[in-house]
Amino acid sequence: MVNRPNNNNNNNNHNTMVNRPPPKRGGSHLGMGTESNGGSSVRSKGPKQGLEWSLRSLHSIDTGAQHFLSTYYTNEVVDVDGGSNPFDAVDSVRTMGGGDFDEEEEDQTAHEIFKESNGHSAHHGGRHHHRSHNNKGHGTAGGGGGGGTNNDAIWAALHVPLRKGIVDGRQVVFELVSDVTQAPKVPRHERLKRRNQISHSQRSTWETRTRLWLMHFRLSTLFGVFLAAFIALNVLFALFFYYSSDNHCCGDPEMTFGDVFAFTIQTSTTIGYGSFSPDGMIVNFLVVILSYASTLFNTIFAGLIFTKFVTPAVNIQFSNVMTLSNVNGMPCLSVRLGNADGYSNRLTDINVRLTYSFQIPYVDHKGDQKYFRQTEELKLLESRRNSLLEVWQLRHVLDESSPLFGLHWEEHPANKITIFTLSVDAVQELTKSSVNVQADYALEDILVGHSFLDPVEYDEETKVATSDFSKMSQTEPYPVWYPARRGKYGHDETMTPIKSFGPG
Repeated sequence: MVNRPNNNNNNNNHNTMVNRPPPKRGGSHLGMGTESNGGSSVRSKGPKQGLEWSLRSLHSIDTGAQHFLSTYYTNEVVDVDGGSNPFDAVDSVRTMGGGDFDEEEEDQTAHEIFKESNGHSAHHGGRHHHRSHNNKGHGTAGGGGGGGTNNDAIWAALHVPLRKGIVDGRQVVFELVSDVTQAPKVPRHERLKRRNQISHSQRSTWETRTRLWLMHFRLSTLFGVFLAAFIALNVLFALFFYYSSDNHCCGDPEMTFGDVFAFTIQTSTTIGYGSFSPDGMIVNFLVVILSYASTLFNTIFAGLIFTKFVTPAVNIQFSNVMTLSNVNGMPCLSVRLGNADGYSNRLTDINVRLTYSFQIPYVDHKGDQKYFRQTEELKLLESRRNSLLEVWQLRHVLDESSPLFGLHWEEHPANKITIFTLSVDAVQELTKSSVNVQADYALEDILVGHSFLDPVEYDEETKVATSDFSKMSQTEPYPVWYPARRGKYGHDETMTPIKSFGPG
C-alpha cells in the first residue's frame, strides 16, 4: 500500500492508496496496450512484463516505499472513468541510484560492451594496459561509447581503459582493474560459523533425538563410547551381585569384588566358563536383567558402528576464496574443488550447483522494516563431470544473462547478498551411494582482480598429471572488467578509491 499522487485530469489531485497485484504475462491485467474493463480503460507500458524477484530487479524497486511491490512497475499510465477503477493514476517510478529510466536506450550485451570497439583502444583482458587498484595504468582510453559527451574529456584525462554500457536501463562504467580486494585474515569457516536455535516447536521424541545424537559421533568416538559404556554396565551389575547377599553372587562368601566382576563379564558376553554359577532368586533375577541389557546394548552399538562403516565418506576440498577475473575478455566468477583422495576413493557422476542468497529490505504497511529472502542459481560453464580426479575450476560468466552483471559488490543491490553456496552431488564408486558436500562463501571471499594459479603439473615422460592441492587457493593479480562506483566519472562527483573488503 503506497500513497501516490493522482495524475488524472478528470479528478482532483489527492493521494490514493494503491495495492496492485502482479501483472499477467500476455496480458490482460496491467499488460501492454489497452484493456477495456467495465467502462474503465487501463493502458500500461514499461520494461517489466512480469514480477521478477531477481537481484538485478532491485534497480527498479523503491524498497523504501510502502509496500515496495507497488513501486515495481515503471512508466504506467492509467485512465479511469467514474473512479470505478482503483488505480486512479500511477506515476513513473524512479529507479534507485541510476537516475531516470530511459526507454530509448536499450540494454547492451557483454559482447557489445567488452568485445566491440566501444570507442576505446584498451586491450580486453590482457595483462598489460590495465589499471591496478593501487596505481593507474598508462593505457589509452577514449570517450565512453557514444562520443561527444561531456564525460569524454574526464575519461580521457584519467588515461585508464574504460567501457561504458547500458545494463538494466542504467549507464554503467566498467574499469579494467586488478588486485582490487585481498583475502580476509580470518578463515572462511570461522567467519561464516553461525548457529540457529529452535524454540516452541513440536520436537521429535526423545528416542529419535537420542538416536540422532549418537549418529553425530565419529567412528573412533563410538568405539570409545562403547568401551566406556560396556565397563560401566558391568561394574554396576557387579556391585548389585556383590551386595545382593552375604554369599555374594555364587554362594561363596570368600569371593572378592574382582571375582564378582569377572562373573558379570562372563554373563554379559555369554562366555560362561562354568567357574561361577548364580545362587539364589535375587541373583538369578539380576542375571536375567543383565542378559537383556547387554543384548540390547550390543545390538544398538553394532547397528551404529555398521551404519558408520557403510555410510560413504568423501574428502572434497574447496578453495578458501573465489576470484573475479577476465577469461577470454569476459569477467568470470571462479571457484575450485577437488577430490583429495583421488583413485583411493573415486567419485563418479558429479553434479555441482552454485547459488547465492540475498535479502530485500522493505517497509511494510505498518512502517516496520522487513526482509524478503531469496535464493538464485548462477549458471556455470561446466556443471557436470563423469569423474573427479583432479582440481576442478568452476566458472560463472558475468554477462547479460547473469544476475550479477554490472553490479559493484559494495553498492546496492549487490551488497544485499548474504552468502554464496556451492553444492556438490556425487556417487561414491566403492559403495554406489550418493554423497553431498557444501561450501559457503561471503562477499569478502571474492578476490576482485585475481586469478587462480594453475595447480596441475604434467610430466611428459611419465604421462602423469599431478594436482597440487597446496595451490588450491593461491591467486595472482589479474585484470577484470569491474563496474566503477556510481557517479565516479560524473561532473559533480569526486573520484573515490575502490575500498577493499580485505584488511589493509
